[in-house]
Amino acid sequence: MTMIYPASTPQPGELLIRSWQRSQTFGLQRHHTADPCCLSPAELRRRQQRHRHLLSLLQKAMPLFEQWQQGRHCRLLFADAEGTILLSTGDSRFGDRARRLALATGARWHEQTMGTNAIGTALLEQQEVSVLGEQHYMHANGTISCSASPVFSPAGELLGVIDISSEAGEHSTDMLLTARLMALTMENALVSEQQDACWLVSLASDAAGLQQPWSALIALREDGRLLGANRRARQWLPRLDPAALLRQLRQGELTPWGEGMALLSRKPAPARPRPQADHSPEAAALKLLNHGVPLLLQGETGTGKDHRVRRLHRQSRRAQGPLVAVNCGALPAELIEAELFGHAPGAFTGSHKAGRTGYVRAAHRGILFLDEIGELPLAAQTRLLRVLQEKTVVPLGCHEPEPVDFCVIAASHKNLATMVAEGRFREDLYFRLNGYTLTLPPLREYTRPAFEQLVEQLLNELHGEHCRLAPGLMARLYACPWPGNIRQLRQVLEVAGILADGGMIELHHLPGLPTPGEAKPAVQDLKTTTEQRIRQVLAECDGNVSEAARRLGISRTTLYARLKAPR
Repeated sequence: MTMIYPASTPQPGELLIRSWQRSQTFGLQRHHTADPCCLSPAELRRRQQRHRHLLSLLQKAMPLFEQWQQGRHCRLLFADAEGTILLSTGDSRFGDRARRLALATGARWHEQTMGTNAIGTALLEQQEVSVLGEQHYMHANGTISCSASPVFSPAGELLGVIDISSEAGEHSTDMLLTARLMALTMENALVSEQQDACWLVSLASDAAGLQQPWSALIALREDGRLLGANRRARQWLPRLDPAALLRQLRQGELTPWGEGMALLSRKPAPARPRPQADHSPEAAALKLLNHGVPLLLQGETGTGKDHRVRRLHRQSRRAQGPLVAVNCGALPAELIEAELFGHAPGAFTGSHKAGRTGYVRAAHRGILFLDEIGELPLAAQTRLLRVLQEKTVVPLGCHEPEPVDFCVIAASHKNLATMVAEGRFREDLYFRLNGYTLTLPPLREYTRPAFEQLVEQLLNELHGEHCRLAPGLMARLYACPWPGNIRQLRQVLEVAGILADGGMIELHHLPGLPTPGEAKPAVQDLKTTTEQRIRQVLAECDGNVSEAARRLGISRTTLYARLKAPR
């Protein structure tokens, strides 16, 4: 077939000619629009999770990419053995062009659908390749240049490919070298990790090359049996007797071998970390909870009280029992006691014909979480105190007390001690609930290390360990006011990770990100929005405060307070 390129485009070698011939055989039309298959977000996350170890090794090799390509407008891509891009990171300016060309996570760049391209061609040929500008089979991809190197397992299995892409006029020959070195670094890490390996043997043409990424590396058992090798070592395996080489090397760590040198090193046994006592407030809370001591969580709205309770439940001795969460502020005032303590069939007009278990009995052998406990009316506080003291409950319409076994965690964004002083909360109930207070600070009081740890934890929970922030963004996030605390931060990161296709989160993935100077307006906007929503629901209920409170999920007391607050 005839291949015509501009004078500025290097003429192809045999590898690219074979690729163009395959593209033609696949029935692809050079001037048609390139349209790669794309995974759904759910399938992409599953595939990224399946390759999480490879992606973590790639993250460790990232300094090599950043050192060599610093300041260049290029992107680093990693695709699996099917050509599906699982990671896309690098320069944000070229990132916009890359996304338009579908060089984004989830896109599949196999030759069968995309023609000659560095990812697909490197996979089929199982060797490194550069595809420059118009060397791409599809004309639509002629504005970019790409260099790719395959990654192999210690057994020689093709795992994926590392690709560096840029604008066609900005590509450099050292981009292929960078991709190759990153692939070799990952392969060597995989060889070194071989289970049951006791010895690592490095082979090179001279002593200076023994510790370099391009040296041949093999992993051996104690008896000399071969467990794995990198690509350079596999070239020598047909003429290599690993057991004989091991016997020779044991006489001295460095030995002349063939036309080069061999270096033997014992693989270090994995260190057993010494368990360290955890003296954090949460660890203390868990220890006390396991001994039946009630916990009180205090903190502003959005500081993660419900998330903390779920974590305590998972780690506690009652993890196999239920976690029953009750929003005390959302309970209908006239049904609070029936909801909490249950009732017998037909106990009162309008009651459920079959009766109700009630939240307290439902928490038997588990944990009862009373959120917004400060909203509980005094009458219900009195009955709750008796239940906590006696560990028995008498449902409405019944006469015999039933024993219940549960631990209690209460939470409130209000200062309960102040409410006690003002006579709005029972002092004896306060002391019964306050066996240990765990105060959750607002996000604005987090130290920089604690904030970074939280962001990384949230990103991992939401999108997996492959998702991370672009350089400089962490400082930008830390400087924001976050009036909605962790809840607001979590939502921002969730949206950003989706927009970034689970890869590198950059500034344009954070629409509407507040700035330090926007703190006061942000709070005012939140207050105004809340007031508007309350009055809207109240109008829909024709002024019925009880019905409006039920729809809003707050108590009538809270609703009255909102309505009376100065505007």
